[in-house]
Amino acid sequence: MAGLSPAQNPIASEGIPIDHQLTFNKCGGCLPRDASGMMRRLSYIRTTPEVWEQAIKRMVRLNDLVIKPEEAREILRYLSTNNGLAPEEARPVFWEAEHRLFRDQSDKIPADALQHTCNYCHTIGRVLTQRRTRDDYEKLINMHLGLFPGAENTLKPRRPSGPQAEAPVVMSAPTGGNPAIVPPPPANTAARSDGKYPADIAIDYLSTAQPLITPEWSAWKAVMRTPKLDGKWMITGYQQGKGRVFGTMTIETGPSPEDFTTKIDIEYASTGATLSRTGKGVVYTGYSWRGRATAPASASPSADPSSNPPEWREALFISRDGNTMDGRWFWGGYEEFGIDAHLSRIGTTPILAGASVFSLQSPSSTEIRVYGANFPADLKPADFDLGAGITVTRIVRRTASVATIAVQVNPNLASGIRDISLGRSTAERAFAVYDKIAYIKTLPDASMSRLGGTIAAKQYAQFEAIAYAAGPDGKSQTADDIPLGPVAAHWSMSEFVSTP
Repeated sequence: MAGLSPAQNPIASEGIPIDHQLTFNKCGGCLPRDASGMMRRLSYIRTTPEVWEQAIKRMVRLNDLVIKPEEAREILRYLSTNNGLAPEEARPVFWEAEHRLFRDQSDKIPADALQHTCNYCHTIGRVLTQRRTRDDYEKLINMHLGLFPGAENTLKPRRPSGPQAEAPVVMSAPTGGNPAIVPPPPANTAARSDGKYPADIAIDYLSTAQPLITPEWSAWKAVMRTPKLDGKWMITGYQQGKGRVFGTMTIETGPSPEDFTTKIDIEYASTGATLSRTGKGVVYTGYSWRGRATAPASASPSADPSSNPPEWREALFISRDGNTMDGRWFWGGYEEFGIDAHLSRIGTTPILAGASVFSLQSPSSTEIRVYGANFPADLKPADFDLGAGITVTRIVRRTASVATIAVQVNPNLASGIRDISLGRSTAERAFAVYDKIAYIKTLPDASMSRLGGTIAAKQYAQFEAIAYAAGPDGKSQTADDIPLGPVAAHWSMSEFVSTP
């Protein structure tokens, strides 16, 4: 193909030109660039910062690439933006960047062909975050076969697919030669009746479902820009085992439009514990935030690995209008600890984030904390609306971001999820109203953990006891049941004995 002009080369015609000099200087020795700007391999791949980072590390490890850290970061930033994913392509599988752990990924796998090939070794998210030409998918398969010989058993198995009759071994003596063993003819292999191996089926699927050039990418590339994120953002979050998190993140632009510095202050609503962090973030492809935040040097380390980590990493998805971000802040040996974070811009008007409680019983009288920003100094009970049958009787305490209010919940209220409103701002699905707890359920129903602490890190699994009330149908354990939030529980653990 090297002798063909771009017009004659059908693969080059759908590639992505590379116009970054440092990328060409560092990668061009093995991946030459043609007259149209197409670089071998690089022009035929689109993927996430994580996969590009792994590719650079592999070039250092296997091909003796000599590159400085700052050069690697510059190339990573260029490739992640020039050869990245459109928001519509990244959003369905952003959980991969968030390092979320699942019981299994069976509901994430779009085709059996991927489960029986790629998913044997990789998370399916690693696969779904890539876009390539068919030719490059084939090269990817060949790379696996070359580097990992055991992959042949999965991708192009040659072993019999079922019981086979024994074939005789024949001794043959060619004229003028020594006797030799003549192997029997090959038996039926694991290929399908159409002759396709699992690798072929996977390539057929990927080249159709995840091609290099898509309408979504073409549309995003035409309007891609770096979002303006400077300012103060309200944080609404949740951490398993710790509950709701509220706070602020202040963002300032760094040395380039894509670089940012951050200052984070959060409070755990269930305990009042606070954390402060400072950090840095980078925006790739116009919407994809990656960052790190560290604890103050004076912070004392926690014996609880789920609390007060010295550093966490961040993956946030920025909305098209640049006014909200959603994602996860994570830490731990396997990134098993994390805060699900929603960020929204703070302007000049009052806004609500949520409440300290998950539910209120009917009837009851209690105090709750309402979190937000820009609460007026003359805040009055009548300014809050918690829905019919719930009255705010007084403002107990108030700051610009937290109001403690006394509420009266009338008897015989219908169970359901309520909003909280303050002026024109509403915290949707802020808490539930219920008459009684119908049952308590342990979530997740299954998880994964690992022994460790010496060669490998321990992997922890967090469980919660969640209370539920019966929904409108009056029955427990049905789809309309109402979650009431975590409850304090005494836990015990025993071996689950099973047999094959």
